[in-house]
Amino acid sequence: MPNKKIQIFSPATLANLGPGFDTIGLAVDIWNIFEFEFDTENFNIQIQGEGEKTLPNDSSNLVYKSFSLPFDFLKINIPKISLNIKNKIKLESGMGSSSSAISAGLVAANYYLSDKFTKTELIKMSQSLESHYDNIAPCILGGIQLCVLNKDDILFSDIEYDQNLKIILTVPDLKTNTERSRSNLPKKLSVKDFVHNMSRFGLLINSLKSPNIKDTQIAFRDAFHQDIRLNNFPKLKLLLNKINEMGALGSFVCGSGPTIAGITNEDPMSIFYEIADYCDKQAIECRFIITRISKKGTYIKE
Repeated sequence: MPNKKIQIFSPATLANLGPGFDTIGLAVDIWNIFEFEFDTENFNIQIQGEGEKTLPNDSSNLVYKSFSLPFDFLKINIPKISLNIKNKIKLESGMGSSSSAISAGLVAANYYLSDKFTKTELIKMSQSLESHYDNIAPCILGGIQLCVLNKDDILFSDIEYDQNLKIILTVPDLKTNTERSRSNLPKKLSVKDFVHNMSRFGLLINSLKSPNIKDTQIAFRDAFHQDIRLNNFPKLKLLLNKINEMGALGSFVCGSGPTIAGITNEDPMSIFYEIADYCDKQAIECRFIITRISKKGTYIKE
């Protein structure tokens, strides 16, 4: 362990991308910052920003729980730490705040242990806390990651994409509990809906490198989870469909929602203004973020 103090930057992530339920996600250029000091006399956690009044600052904190995992795996003592968390990712918004926390803890522990584990091993280790690979994989690896479960193994494929892609996020002043949202999804899927999503998912993967609007607006469409997740938010459901009319390459619900993403490879400002105007007229309380895909995943600054 070269340094006793490090900073870890861990990105927001957007999962599913429409038809790719539980199989694909991407990292974006929005970062939580975690300042670790190792081998301190006292255990201490401070939180600033999102969740500063609600997140625990004891051993039940998600960052600390994930930090503990590699030490528990090796059956060795967990060092005392001082941790300062600066959260920019909104909680329960579909932007991977939990994965950001878990990734930071795992990467910090692995640094302390002189990189004893590979990134893939860390991702597998995370599953006791985060059972969805489509957020944790891009959070640690960066870019767009396709996640393939193969019996007891997991494969990751780094998907190529147009480097000019920009993402316009509409982040409502609402929260969505992931597990509750998933419990509302159907347990069975018709052949028609299965074919719908499979064909569009293939088209999506094929289109991300050189997108054209005719294909991508079809490719991002989903027949399984998005409408159900927005059932209680009819204005957001309408916005999801209207973004295409504004000239976007496509739109999708981020994870469990309620955040909605529009994507373009041109100047995003005209789409942003139309989304903002719609939300203002519909009295949707929200914030807007224009960002891009981050090729870099969770990283350390010493």
